[in-house]
Amino acid sequence: MKTTTHIAILFILISVFACNQDKGTTEVKDEETEEPVKNDKNTTKDEEPASVLMDLFDTDKDNTEVNEALEALTNGSDLNTMVYQMMGSHTIDKSTVDEQDLDALKKIMKKYPEIEESGGLAINENTIDLHFAKLAETLSKMDKEDLQAINAVMPKKIRSAASKQSKNPFEGTFIDESLNGYSFYSTAKNSQLYKQLAHATPEEAQEVLAEHYGISPEEVELLKSIEKQPEIRNEKQARKLSKAKYNEAVETALNNPNVSDNFKNLIKKQKAKQKRKAESFIKYSSRAREAFYKLNPGWHGEGDKEIGNTYIDSRNKQIYLPLGKLSFADEVIDHNPGDGGMYPKGSLGEPNMPNIDFTGGDPRICNIGLEGELTLQFTNNAITNIIGPDLYVFEMGAIEPTILELSKDGSEWLEVGKIDGGTAMVDIAEHVDEGETFTYIRLTDLNTRSDVPGADVDAVAAIGGALRLNLDSSVLFEFGKHKLKPEAEALLTELIPQIEEMGKGTIMVEGHTDNVGSSQANKTLSEKRAQSVTTLLKTLMKDKANNFKWKLKGYGDSQPVAPNDSDENRQKNRRVELLVLPQ
Repeated sequence: MKTTTHIAILFILISVFACNQDKGTTEVKDEETEEPVKNDKNTTKDEEPASVLMDLFDTDKDNTEVNEALEALTNGSDLNTMVYQMMGSHTIDKSTVDEQDLDALKKIMKKYPEIEESGGLAINENTIDLHFAKLAETLSKMDKEDLQAINAVMPKKIRSAASKQSKNPFEGTFIDESLNGYSFYSTAKNSQLYKQLAHATPEEAQEVLAEHYGISPEEVELLKSIEKQPEIRNEKQARKLSKAKYNEAVETALNNPNVSDNFKNLIKKQKAKQKRKAESFIKYSSRAREAFYKLNPGWHGEGDKEIGNTYIDSRNKQIYLPLGKLSFADEVIDHNPGDGGMYPKGSLGEPNMPNIDFTGGDPRICNIGLEGELTLQFTNNAITNIIGPDLYVFEMGAIEPTILELSKDGSEWLEVGKIDGGTAMVDIAEHVDEGETFTYIRLTDLNTRSDVPGADVDAVAAIGGALRLNLDSSVLFEFGKHKLKPEAEALLTELIPQIEEMGKGTIMVEGHTDNVGSSQANKTLSEKRAQSVTTLLKTLMKDKANNFKWKLKGYGDSQPVAPNDSDENRQKNRRVELLVLPQ
């Protein structure tokens, strides 16, 4: 069964068999310092593999479950049964378990009554009891959907048990990064250094690292103060990281003649490594930028690297977005989770999910769910047709087929078609008229099963996009009037830098009302309000107003953004919107 559990299983097996293999002394070189790290494996028979299991599960030789696991291993028992025996039994605080995961567990218990009968799983008033050895037989015959319920709980406890005595005091620091990012209780490198650090007190760990790096304990503390550099997700971040600068204490130490050369060289090498990584990202992101402007010459931001941004998806594909951060969906309008859907807000804003296993869910990513629906709104930009792809869905894992629909108002929908074929890019050209803009998108999952149910959306972006500015009519006009208030000038003046940054293009000024009064009266009022805003904005922009084509439209009450069922909602519908489409 290909589940998150196997990560833990693999970890345990590596721990057992790594200690059972090589004898003598092995020399392992640290990749950064190129200094040899000796690993004396002069363990006795009694220490292998029992000592590994005892360290891993914080137990002793008399632990029945460990002894049963060792016996199963010796007798060639079923792999899953043996591993689950090692995992033992655990009690979980029910308040820490997501409501959806808890409901799924209850369904599993109904489907497999033998789980409760055997004592493998019990849901109590305040706790959940798990006995892995008793669960093993049932788990081996579950399908993927069933395992999701168990996996959502199991990994948390497995990792907790595995790291009980192996906490990493340097997690998230320079030290963690310089040692290649391995967790300090991992046996992946099979080195004595990691074993020492795993069981050392903070003071002992500091001494071990001081010896390893050839620096003083005080300099180790300086290394701990440097944050591990984050995974690069976009070009602006890469440009910032390419000019590596650490905290004041570290930078001061680099100029201190009493600080060791080894410390200075460590920092120098790490900065150089960080710079190379950032420059490599920038090299490929520049190609994505050039490809966009080759298709869309003269579009907003061409030739100005400070405008726009290039993002990377989970498949290491880079996508240039001329509106940068403004390109992404801003609000969840609705989420029908279908089977297994969760965390709809994980689809908003810039992509922020690292390329890690997220089986069991993660708040940074939206699992639409099998046959689920996700409806999003763009509030400060709009989807419009450009040459080439117009939308990009940042999806984690495999591209799972979904139906894509667009809407101007959230009620009338235009079906664009199916997203599939291994790409998350969408070209809307065949489905829309020139200059049309859309502010709503709906994704419907087509019931393709994987480790996480349904499409897994980290972000949705308008690739070209139009700048969208929403003005509250109550700030601009008296109720039912179209003459601008005195304070309207200051409000419009604030918007001009954003508009002028677009360079050239088309400005569409749209008036909207609530449904109070007749439709014709509302349409006339909305047109007059759009005209008032257009006239003042042209005056304030002076000569630069000539860089744009101007269009105005009065929609009356035909495109509400909220139901006209309360004073608050009607106020939302009384608005003037500016859409700025680049040339």
